[in-house]
Amino acid sequence: MILANDELKRLISLGRLKVEPLAPDTVRENGLDLRIGGEYAIYAYEGAVVKPCELDSARPLFRVVKADEVVIPPRNFVLLTTEEYVKMPDDVVGLANLRSTLARYGLVIPPTVVDAGFEGNITIEVVNESPNTIVLRRGMRFLHLILVKAEGRALYSGTYQGQRGVTPPKGLRGEC
Repeated sequence: MILANDELKRLISLGRLKVEPLAPDTVRENGLDLRIGGEYAIYAYEGAVVKPCELDSARPLFRVVKADEVVIPPRNFVLLTTEEYVKMPDDVVGLANLRSTLARYGLVIPPTVVDAGFEGNITIEVVNESPNTIVLRRGMRFLHLILVKAEGRALYSGTYQGQRGVTPPKGLRGEC
């Protein structure tokens, strides 16, 4: 069941769902619109051979940029972070979508789930499929998070719990 505006506001008022800072236009008809934070990450190298199964951490592969503008080269991608720090209830899951206006410029994001019980800034992969460089600005609404009621309760306890700012991927050594 997708949670609508009145239920989202109720969860926020009860403190079960936290969004900080909470702007007046964050709670939408059927989800939350989240803003671009003050940093992004982009690959530090081109032409490298990346073997996730052999990495303890992928952080050295990425360059974190603190900026008010995010420059996304043609047919490339960046990791964006939300300005908002979100704390999800233990019985609500978030389905992340790019705002459709940005998709119309050629930007896409892969299917992304924000797990029940997750807490932190949300890092999202944004791919520029267009032949043009696209420049986004800090503070603009870019992510529409649809919240869905889960059957039962869960508590996210993964690597990204409590992340602040943009978070490059973890290495997968030991998982492959």
